[in-house]
Amino acid sequence: MSRSTILALLALPAGAIGYFVTASILSGMALPDGARDLLLLIVPLFVAGLCMAVLLLPRFDEMAKRDLATIRAQRAAESEAATDEDGPAG
Repeated sequence: MSRSTILALLALPAGAIGYFVTASILSGMALPDGARDLLLLIVPLFVAGLCMAVLLLPRFDEMAKRDLATIRAQRAAESEAATDEDGPAG
């Protein structure tokens, strides 16, 4: 397995840990009920997403580089085929 695959597999546990730690911190804070409910809904999900994004970015980068290489190879093959169809100039 590649390094980016291992990091992608670790993203879910990291997100869960980030979520639960943030939720427990916010639960212990003295906030009005309405604000606490809103913060407990949004902030832990945001923190979990940040924790996961750090580990998923190398995988997305690897996939993007692979796709760009495929597109470049296809374009090179198409331009070579078009040049072969035109025949020698002269």
